[in-house]
Amino acid sequence: MLSYEEIALRMVISLLVGTIVGYERSKQQKPAGVRTYSLVCIGSTLFMIVSAYGIPHLAGVVGGADYRIDPGRIAAQIVTGIGFLGAGVIWKEGGNIRGLTTAANLWITAGLGMAIGVGLYFLVFVSVICIFLALYSSPILCRLGLLYYPDDQQQSQEQRRDTL
Repeated sequence: MLSYEEIALRMVISLLVGTIVGYERSKQQKPAGVRTYSLVCIGSTLFMIVSAYGIPHLAGVVGGADYRIDPGRIAAQIVTGIGFLGAGVIWKEGGNIRGLTTAANLWITAGLGMAIGVGLYFLVFVSVICIFLALYSSPILCRLGLLYYPDDQQQSQEQRRDTL
């Protein structure tokens, strides 16, 4: 079983990671923000700690020697549950689909919480850097002229007409 200090450390790291990712999404005025991301990360961490350390600790008390434990079951259910949460933020407006990045972000934040729950701190650190690179790569590529979106081309044509 984990010490109280290690449990507290993992939960605080989870809160910080969820807040960092959520802050970026709040800053971009997306539907899910600091509270949602923090709760997803904290919840995933909690479930993984219970799955990896709490349930095995109870195995001898509850089921005896024949009791089988599979911490991966709870991990799989976290992924499924967050999938449903993510589906709730995706909607269609006319020909546009919105919320895909938010849904993907919620999903990866659950993964971060799961990794924190089992103590894979370096993996979380590298993943957070990769998440921010992924979130900011598209706008950077657009500014460099390497990537265009149909809306961007239409807006730039309208801006050119307005300046003439």
